[in-house]
Amino acid sequence: MTEILRDRTLLSFLYDGEPFEKAVVGKKTEETGNVITTTYELKGGLRVTNTLRIIPEFDAFEVVNRFENNGSEASGIVSELWDCEVTLPMEHEENYRYSAYIPDRKTATKIYAPMGSTWNVYEFSSNPDEHRDNSNVNFLYPGNSKRFACVGGRSCDGQAPFFNIHKNGHGYIYAVGWTGQWNFETKRGNDEITLRSKIEDTNFRVLPGESFRTSSAVVMAYDGDFIDSQNKWRRLVKKHFSLIGAEGRDKYGPVAASIWGGMTTDEAVRRVNVLRDSGIPFTYVWMDAGWYGHDTKPTPDEFEGDWGSHTGDWEVSPLVHPDGLKDFSKAVHDAGMKLILWFEPERVVTGTPTIKEHPEYFLGDGNPDPWNNLLDLGNEDAWKYIFGTLSGLIESIGIDCYRQDFNFAPLGYWRHNDAEDRRGIHEIKHINGLYRLWDALLGRFPHLIIDNCASGGRRIDIEMLRRSIPLWRSDLECPANFPVCGVQAHHISFNLWMPYSGSGSGRLYDTYRMRSAYDGSMTTNYCYSQRNDFGGDPEKLAWLKKYVGEARKVQPYFSEDFYPLTEVSDKEDVWSAAQFNRPEKGDGIVQVFRRDEAPYTECEFTLRGLENDKTYIFTDADTDETTEQKGGEALRVRMPEKHLAKIFFYRVK
Repeated sequence: MTEILRDRTLLSFLYDGEPFEKAVVGKKTEETGNVITTTYELKGGLRVTNTLRIIPEFDAFEVVNRFENNGSEASGIVSELWDCEVTLPMEHEENYRYSAYIPDRKTATKIYAPMGSTWNVYEFSSNPDEHRDNSNVNFLYPGNSKRFACVGGRSCDGQAPFFNIHKNGHGYIYAVGWTGQWNFETKRGNDEITLRSKIEDTNFRVLPGESFRTSSAVVMAYDGDFIDSQNKWRRLVKKHFSLIGAEGRDKYGPVAASIWGGMTTDEAVRRVNVLRDSGIPFTYVWMDAGWYGHDTKPTPDEFEGDWGSHTGDWEVSPLVHPDGLKDFSKAVHDAGMKLILWFEPERVVTGTPTIKEHPEYFLGDGNPDPWNNLLDLGNEDAWKYIFGTLSGLIESIGIDCYRQDFNFAPLGYWRHNDAEDRRGIHEIKHINGLYRLWDALLGRFPHLIIDNCASGGRRIDIEMLRRSIPLWRSDLECPANFPVCGVQAHHISFNLWMPYSGSGSGRLYDTYRMRSAYDGSMTTNYCYSQRNDFGGDPEKLAWLKKYVGEARKVQPYFSEDFYPLTEVSDKEDVWSAAQFNRPEKGDGIVQVFRRDEAPYTECEFTLRGLENDKTYIFTDADTDETTEQKGGEALRVRMPEKHLAKIFFYRVK
């Protein structure tokens, strides 16, 4: 695929209403290694730089554009900007004609378009065979196009920015790299497929001296079935994009104990010491919201107090943590763990000190009496303020993982403040500022990892995966007793698209629930709330030690090849199962869950990634009993009780 890109124009836009090529007065292409840079000089001093990075081992490429005005006057109007537009070969598809016969599911061109974050069991899942209104809504026919978009300006709100277009064992995966309001469109031809993406609404002039990037795209070609393609994608993300495993960063995601930030330092330290003295092998302690605000009072949990009205006041509350969280941080590190601390810098509540002191740092949405205000990361003074604030706290407290949340939709704020001939600019500059902020924090603190949260997983995209890990991928898991089918479903759906993401366990001491939460990262809430006693029951501490230890043992497998053995489902009368295979070492794990109403006691699972003629040894994690079978044989699992979870380790003999 990548060879055919070298002489192509990979972007399109109108310049003063005409195709931009008509305004080009100079063009220069440079090739350095696997990077091809094409610079277009347009009338009026506008320069557009298109950077194409080819990743040959994965038959993939990444493309991004930069706009800058080197002239003395504002540029013409840039509109209908598609940052990546590419037509690629695809197996022949006949024109569809209405008849008594519907298209064959096995040979049709299908698009896998996963749902975004919606507080839903089906987040990040897709159904390419969905039949609705007497049609296959995710089939693509020649001349047929489909368009997708997120909602509200958060990149994974409603619709995920990842797509897989497949036909007969071949296809393309496309990821939109923009943490704002994106659009993606695909159109099928008889022998080709057109893929393109953009920032939703662009109609802007570039001012003299102004420079910014726009959205990126990553495209990967593949041969194989859907699961094969997703594993190739996981390996691409792991090797070329993921922050986890990068030099100087953590090898695996955090396995964390979460503590409410409004809890007093003395009580929080006591709970950390219980973890230490009990030998519970957490790698991180995560302090949640509630720790900040110059006059915020202590609260036992998130459901009491006025801590929410102090969001944006990033002074450690002297009433909750008189020492500025330093004693808490010391206790965490002395216990051999690292510290996660929650922030939400972009959302600032009216009445907090910075709003009063620097109203020019913020954008409103036209509401004369707003609760939320958007910190304008495209404002240089605002950017310097928040970078200085965050970097100072990371350094003084000793933060190892910076957690950034984002709990409202910014799109209305950006659009309300755009002039007609600058539509899209506030969004573009804000997202540029966001990337710059995270890159600057990662550059200043070589040990730091960033946790990307936005009301759960509403900001997951390839640009964020490059800089962060979503430790709390869905707010579906916020309740202490959330439905376990949800975390099992997300274990399958999210792992199809990313090698590292995080789940939660809730607060019930239940092995079935705990094992359902095992993933590339995991957060537990057993010591979270002061409403729940923690540390007084030796049996509970022993249970927690055992299963956190088991979570650590299985964790290395979750970034390896992934094979879902069942479908995503919210039904309680089914089983759920997954396999993670490490081909380099010839080993892996199988996770099996019999749900609460599942009537059958035995299942067979066809494993993948194993060599048919080799013998594998399977070990039951509960009993240490071993069985041997050939790689081509189905794994038979018997579970006589409902609400039961099993884990099997396997290795080649």
